[in-house]
Amino acid sequence: MVTRFTLLKELSAMVPDDVLVLTSIGNNSGFWGQLKDREANLFHLTMGMCSSTALGLSLALPNRKVVALDSDGNLTLNLGVLGTIANEAPKNLTIVVMDNGNYLGSHKHEPGMPTATAGKMNLEAVAKGCGIANASTIEDVAAFREKIQTALSSAGPHFIRARVEALDTDGPKKSKRVPDPRENKYQFAGYIQKTEGVEILGSGLGGG
Repeated sequence: MVTRFTLLKELSAMVPDDVLVLTSIGNNSGFWGQLKDREANLFHLTMGMCSSTALGLSLALPNRKVVALDSDGNLTLNLGVLGTIANEAPKNLTIVVMDNGNYLGSHKHEPGMPTATAGKMNLEAVAKGCGIANASTIEDVAAFREKIQTALSSAGPHFIRARVEALDTDGPKKSKRVPDPRENKYQFAGYIQKTEGVEILGSGLGGG
């Protein structure tokens, strides 16, 4: 089995700068922020909200590729989003789930409480059962690279379950400051305004 960092490092070399990347809380955000410092990142999406937020963005911005870097514990708190993704069928959305089979394992020297995927739950099967035809499971770099290339070059939605090691025994050198959630939210909204020509933040002057 492969590590989260190995796959994120591979992804960082493949994702074009204009692809919107959303990351769940924990090491998905921490690692991605070190590997790919860019305006098109939205970090620290809390439990159950990473794929949901990515879905909303993909529908609002149908001409932009959107990638959600979710996790098994995060996604299982809002599995209903997979049915909505299937029904809405955004062609520009890719969901990548780092499935390590436990909660908080990223922050400890031993795995945390097991998630449902440590037992009988198979997220690929769940996604397919919800109607996402392009759902798959990968366990190595070559398969991950192939699935990402397909997702970035063809119509989705795509769902990639990446089975990764229970613990993050490796990771990027911390050389950059990852913005806090509030700061990053405004940076990201400003980037969308600038690149899409839409108003999100408003003038800040209030109503008259």
